[in-house]
Amino acid sequence: MKNYLLSAVLALFAAPLFSQMMYTQARYQGDTLFPFDIPMMDIDSTQVLNSREVLALPKKGKKPTVIAFWLTTCMPCLRELSTYTANYAEWQKKADFRLMAISIDFPHRFSHIAPIVREKQFPFEVYWDRDRLFRNVIPGELNGLPQVFIFDKNGNLAYRHKGFRPGDEVELFAKIVELQ
Repeated sequence: MKNYLLSAVLALFAAPLFSQMMYTQARYQGDTLFPFDIPMMDIDSTQVLNSREVLALPKKGKKPTVIAFWLTTCMPCLRELSTYTANYAEWQKKADFRLMAISIDFPHRFSHIAPIVREKQFPFEVYWDRDRLFRNVIPGELNGLPQVFIFDKNGNLAYRHKGFRPGDEVELFAKIVELQ
């Protein structure tokens, strides 16, 4: 009886920790140039998309692409994305660019992404890096979040910023305007 009770308690409390500890990074075999070759998921489905398609630059009217990497448990990330949300409509009137947020949450947190996006009413595209592979192609390996990157009209890295403090969004938008 003691062993059964101990097993039940461990299963209940240790399972989330154990699953995170046992998560192993998939080996990345894909393209390391923008738009890469990374499996991604839309926040509402189990359909696997590919970053080549999602991030692809349009043939006509190429524009800068802003990618903000975040976690559902990262308060600075949520403040940054909320600031982008507050400014997004005005920014879109002044500059032609794409903005997307890519969550790099562990699989057990995937179900938290969509509720946060809806609650915060993010007006931009949001995806999940299912296999956490962006860290293999992004400079600095996404060590420390939030991080934001701007790729210019040709897919070249033009800007990167780590962390978030109020006012960082002004610098970000200035760079977007510069790249028009």
